[in-house]
Amino acid sequence: MKSVAPNGNQVDTVLKYIKEELNSGRLHPGERLPAERRLAEQLGVGRAHVRAAFQKLEFYGILRTYPQSGTVVAQEQMQVLERLITDALQIEQYDFASLVYVRALLETEAVRLCARNRTDEDLAAIEAALVECEEKFYTEERVSKDFAYHQALARGAHNPVIASLLLVITPDVLRFYQRYRVCTVPQEEVCFEHRELLRCIREHDEEGAAAMLRRHLKSLCDFAETYNDRNHFLE
Repeated sequence: MKSVAPNGNQVDTVLKYIKEELNSGRLHPGERLPAERRLAEQLGVGRAHVRAAFQKLEFYGILRTYPQSGTVVAQEQMQVLERLITDALQIEQYDFASLVYVRALLETEAVRLCARNRTDEDLAAIEAALVECEEKFYTEERVSKDFAYHQALARGAHNPVIASLLLVITPDVLRFYQRYRVCTVPQEEVCFEHRELLRCIREHDEEGAAAMLRRHLKSLCDFAETYNDRNHFLE
């Protein structure tokens, strides 16, 4: 398989690479993909971006991951795979404000359901994710740990559709926001809101969790609107 230089969004680079490999016949349905580390080195992208691309393609049913066997391309007709990958790529082209709006809708309902449905095991997972998020706040792992915390909340809702949809869109939202805005959000504010979300979940306070989530995402939503307006004006 030939190497492809990064171009724009690194997750997008991985998606385009897999599509090209399938279209060229260098990769076939049922074949195993290279390991994350090897593919990241080959494409010149981070392992986190390869992992995010794999997760997105698994959500669409394009890839399957089997224990001890690695990640393989689904056994589908080529035209079906091509259409699915095109759909996966198109989400990268949605405007930032639209992605943020959908994330806010989904996650507000997710935390409400989490407060209602969470188990003791869910609560322990959320608490552990919060500890890691705070420990890694000023490291390169901040975005992935923040994402892991929010995913733990989504899993606690026990609605796999909401959790899967958030898994598709949230990494792109977080990476974009980190690139342009991360330094303006103090750790104290973020940690307070994360802890308050946890408190509401622990106390089964559905409306409190939803209200805190809206507060937590307000700066993100405001930034997304101003970013879209600014870039629309520049066009």
